[in-house]
Amino acid sequence: MKEMPGKISREEQSRKVLDRISRLEGQIRGIRRMVGEKKECIDIITQISAIREAAAMLGIELLKDDFICHKIDANNSERYLKTLFKIN
Repeated sequence: MKEMPGKISREEQSRKVLDRISRLEGQIRGIRRMVGEKKECIDIITQISAIREAAAMLGIELLKDDFICHKIDANNSERYLKTLFKIN
């Protein structure tokens, strides 16, 4: 199947997600090291904030992939998101 210009392949999308996960793992190891080295609390909290943002971006990347896979249109997106997040 030929890819449309501007669209990334399924393999590329998976690689992007796995790269984000690897970065998160590295950030968590960094926090473990900072705690072990008794770094300043504010520095550790700053890193925790960065991890929260990175996790949110991972979720967005996964959600974008899910929208692409299911070819959700604007009319069905609200219902789809409510189902996805189990919102009534």
